[in-house]
Formats: sequence, structure tokens, C-alpha cells
Amino acid sequence: MKRRRRNKGGTKFYMGMSILCLVILFIGYSYVYNLSEKRKSGQDITTISINYSGDEESADKASPIDKIMSYFNIFLEKTFKEDKDTSRLMESDMLKAKDVFKNIDSQEEKKTVEEDLEIYQENNDPSITEKQVYLADNRHENFFRVIESPTYRSSAPRDSSFDAASVNEKLNIVLFHTHATEAYLPHEEGNYRTQDERYNVMGVGTKITANLQGYGINAMHLKDYNDYPDYNSSYANSSQAVKKVLSDSKRNLIIDIHRDGADENSAYERILSGVKTTQINGKTAATCTLVIGDKNGNYEELKKNAQKLYEKAQEMYPGLFRDIIIRPGAYFNQYLSDYALLIEIGSTLNHIDEVNYSAELLSEILVEYIGEISK
Repeated sequence: MKRRRRNKGGTKFYMGMSILCLVILFIGYSYVYNLSEKRKSGQDITTISINYSGDEESADKASPIDKIMSYFNIFLEKTFKEDKDTSRLMESDMLKAKDVFKNIDSQEEKKTVEEDLEIYQENNDPSITEKQVYLADNRHENFFRVIESPTYRSSAPRDSSFDAASVNEKLNIVLFHTHATEAYLPHEEGNYRTQDERYNVMGVGTKITANLQGYGINAMHLKDYNDYPDYNSSYANSSQAVKKVLSDSKRNLIIDIHRDGADENSAYERILSGVKTTQINGKTAATCTLVIGDKNGNYEELKKNAQKLYEKAQEMYPGLFRDIIIRPGAYFNQYLSDYALLIEIGSTLNHIDEVNYSAELLSEILVEYIGEISK
């Protein structure tokens, strides 16, 4: 009687496959766990390719991997969604008289520093009142302080009397969009993202560029969709695009136009809804803000030049600009020039008509600002 031989090779194969499956399972679990922890802490995570146009035809053309990742993202959102109670506003007087004062351009700057976001605003009025508002759920990941400032007197824009030829000799002016697909109401599809220029920041940039060119300014508009199709590469893409048109002989004024945004029913959305618009000359305008990354080596120059634009806006159209935002640990490609501006025009709560009016006002402000920095 023959003795049956063991299939040693087969046993080793199945053992190897078992170990491989366990390794893959462990790696997958670690990946999901890390993403869940990021989502719990309020960080933005990207697991899908976004359907920017919002139409069903584009969605049908998505690859199987895109669809799988889409379901995976929905699973994460539902499984690790933050409790609503953590989104409430909390008034606090824990920090009193802790403000740091610095001298910027021979004037006092009131500055407050928080863990992840810092807002500063120059004002010499000692009667300024402060209200500290802490948010547990907002797009900025941690906390910031809101400073209430007194109302400014309204004033009409000044006649622009600068020499356009002289400006063009000294300045290289470039408008671009790191997140070109960012959209406004009434376009809510695709998570407020679209390539339709009637509703996105690309269209707003086109209007501002045309207005500047109307004054004889040689403004360049880069119409690259740097956030499509790979949103995570947005800043790398916009950096490469801008570097190609930087001048070695002129000062480079580079303006990255964005729109603000807040998660639905979040604490930040409630704050934003109270400051989303302002009335100027009897019309409703979307408010704007300047954002600076403090990781840049030219941080002090960036602050000084952003402050000049902010002051010009307050002089011409008070209330159009909200407080300047300093983002700790961020670059935003602003190391490319001391005159690098990141301007958020309106938010997901604003209608495109309000944003277009703000674009007209901002164009006039920029003309005056450009005239001053070109001297």
C-alpha cells in the first residue's frame, strides 16, 4: 500500500497567502484608523475625485476605483461624523489683557495668537471691544479669536491718477487661482465646485483682470484649473504655473483669488453667516478677507503689504474686508514674492451677484493699491 505524500509546496503557498492577507488587512485597518482620527480632529481628508460639474453624465463616466473611493468617503463621513454638541459656540473670558502689540509700518497692530489660526487687525482706537469666540468645529481645525472693531466712516473712491506706463515698467501683475473650481450660489452641486465660469472664482478673476486692464494695467490672468482633477496637488500646480511667469526685473504682484467656505451646520458657518455681506452704496456686497501663511521667510513683508491693501480697502469701502487671517504653519506659495496676496472673495453662503459686485469694488481698490506700491 502506497503512502500518500504530503503536498508540502501547497501548504507553504496557502500559509504565505494567509500571511499576505493579514498584512494587507493590517495596513488597511491602519489607513482607515488614521483617516478617522484626522476626520475626528476636524482635518480635511480627500479620498475621492470630485465631480466638479455636478452632472450625472460625468458621474457615470467615473472609473470603478473612483466609485469605490467615493463610497469609502461616504462611509467615513457617516461613521466618524462629529457630534453636534461639539459645534456649539462657547463664550469665554479666560484670556484677558494677553494681546501682543507689534509695530508695523510705524503704526500699532493689535495681534492675537491662538493654537492654529491668528487674526490681526490694525486699529489705534482704544475703545475697541473684544469678544473671544472659540469654535470646536470649523474648517480652520482649531481655534481663533474674533475682534470686533468700530464702524468706519464711508467714503467714495478716489479718482485714480497714476501713470499706467510707469506701473507697467515696475510691476509684473499676475492673477491666478489655486482652487479655480470654487463656486458660489446658486451653484451648490459638486460640493460648490464647478468649471462653469459663470459661478466660480475663475470667472471672478476674469472680471477683475479685465477691470485692471481697462485702467491700462498689464495684468496677466492664469486660467489654470490647478485643483482639477487632483485637489491635493493644487498648491504644487499653482506654484509651477506662477513660477513660469515671474519677472526677474520687476516686482511681482501675485494675487491668488479664492472663496471662503464652511461645512454645513458647523459653528464656522454660523459665524460666517453673520458677516457674509455688507451694504455699500445701497448694494449688497460679499465680504472679503486676506490670508497669510506665517511659515514663509518673507512673512513680515507679506504682513506689511497685506496691511497696505487692507487700509486702502477700509479707506475706500469700509466693511468690505474682514480681519486679516494669519495661518500658522502655512505657506500658500507666498514665498514666491513679498507682494503675494491670497484674497478670499465671499463664501459658499454668497450669491454670485454679491460676489461680482465685490469684484468691481475690489478692482478699484487694487488700482489704488497698485498705484501706491509702484512708486
